[in-house]
Amino acid sequence: MFVCAAVKRGNLTTNMAIIELSCPSGYQFLEDTLDDLKEENKIKRWELNNDDNSKVHVYLDSLNTSETCFTASAFRSNRVTGHAKVPAKVYDYYATNRQTEISYTFIDDAPACEVCPHGRDSCNKNRVGCS
Repeated sequence: MFVCAAVKRGNLTTNMAIIELSCPSGYQFLEDTLDDLKEENKIKRWELNNDDNSKVHVYLDSLNTSETCFTASAFRSNRVTGHAKVPAKVYDYYATNRQTEISYTFIDDAPACEVCPHGRDSCNKNRVGCS
């Protein structure tokens, strides 16, 4: 996923800022690609926050009106359908009242029958999208 953040109101610069990203159900962040984030000039470090690598905190030196962008890669670890949107949150580490949150998804849902472990024939044919 391609992520960008910036201060949108006023001409302020934050202190340390944190971007919290979550993966939709069945997806995990790739640790190897997160290591590449530290080579970005404003990114200090990152840490995975769930046992299943589905949430990451990215620490930035600061944010200002210029966008800071990076790519965080994820892979599908389990087949899931009916994905809900997940949150992305950005906030100033020292002034947590300065924050914003959005919901997003980066996948298209497959029909329910696509997640059956033994193929389409093992699914209930009455499920929406199955034939």
